[in-house]
Amino acid sequence: MKVFRSTRIDLPPATVWAEVQTAPLLQHIAWPMVRFIPVGETSLDAFRPGGRYQVKLRLFGFMPFGTQWIVTSLHEPETGDWPKRLRDNGYSALIAKWDHWITVAPDGSGGTHYSDDVEISAGILMPFIWGFAQIFYWHRQRRWRGLAQTLRMRRVIADEMIIFRAARASGEQAAAWRHLERAHIVSQPHLGLHLASHWSMLGFAVELRDWRETVGQVVRLALAPLGALTGRIPVGNTGRSNVSAFQPMPVPQDLATKIETTSK
Repeated sequence: MKVFRSTRIDLPPATVWAEVQTAPLLQHIAWPMVRFIPVGETSLDAFRPGGRYQVKLRLFGFMPFGTQWIVTSLHEPETGDWPKRLRDNGYSALIAKWDHWITVAPDGSGGTHYSDDVEISAGILMPFIWGFAQIFYWHRQRRWRGLAQTLRMRRVIADEMIIFRAARASGEQAAAWRHLERAHIVSQPHLGLHLASHWSMLGFAVELRDWRETVGQVVRLALAPLGALTGRIPVGNTGRSNVSAFQPMPVPQDLATKIETTSK
């Protein structure tokens, strides 16, 4: 039996194509319906031509549902034109065939036409698996559309986190905190990213045994959802315990430029 779903993603096709080849993207759009856990020495970071990745499946994050092989191949026109396709010709003991094609193409208005086309063979489990796949790919595409709204900001945050990790590794605590603060400034309008920012700050504070900062971050983790619900976000706030959680602050000019650019 087959499942087919398509949607429009408000991102350039080159960006979508780059993202569909990364395993973290799969984990993000599948959550919380399915969680993929690499088996043994399997490295699940990117999907490469001829790749074979064995994973444990956890429905809704915790319910075991066997072990699946993800078997990937990339299909791009030799001219470098569109559409581009990624195939997962996977299988497991419960599902004999899970032949999934992702197709990415321009939609004519600067965005992306994206589709999931899946052929499934699962014996007596077929009705259940087919019904689950219908819901699962609807969920994935909904998550994709939501991700498009934050992906540009995620890239700015990722750049700051790379510099943070380098500074932490070299013992430059002040620089490390500065880049965590910059990541926080960018993350504030997006609750998930905002919470992740405070978790990173909390982890760093515990690592440094800075208990005052630790307590401050626990408080801010509790306050972040309230700010999202009320819409009262203090623009430019660094997120640290040495400033009021409600105090707006100037946004560094270079960061303001990046935010403005990625918002377009």
